[in-house]
Amino acid sequence: MKNKRQNNKNVSEKFHNNLKVNLEIRPSQIPSSGNGLFTVEPIYRGDFLGYYEAHWSFDKKTQSNYSFDVNNKIWLDVNLHNKPYSAMMNDAFRTDYHNNIEAIHLLTEKERNIITKKNCKLYDSNKMVGIYAIEDINVGDELFFSYGDFYWKSW
Repeated sequence: MKNKRQNNKNVSEKFHNNLKVNLEIRPSQIPSSGNGLFTVEPIYRGDFLGYYEAHWSFDKKTQSNYSFDVNNKIWLDVNLHNKPYSAMMNDAFRTDYHNNIEAIHLLTEKERNIITKKNCKLYDSNKMVGIYAIEDINVGDELFFSYGDFYWKSW
């Protein structure tokens, strides 16, 4: 997936807390879910927002609620990381809202398999999972993305 706004001057080329867009943290629209991320500028379908930045994890038993599964052997766990903004996004699962963001694995299956066999320090975990808009998102909207089946089955 490519960013459709390659030359948009509103999007900084620098990353702030792992994201390229300006966002603000405030109470989520979903009751009892804590804070959420809200836009302060429009985001368009296909835009690259940044990375889900975390630490490698290979033990399913030690996964936190902030883990993102790359495959059935590898997770990115943000729990031990200085929590990036992307970890503030809530999942609209079982609510009246819908997910407007998706996370894409940026490594090939071959690369993911190598990680399980070799020293994971050879890989930059910041570039494993990219976050993209799956629809146009207006100023003031909250960002939501799917936590995945693994997360909801653990409850």
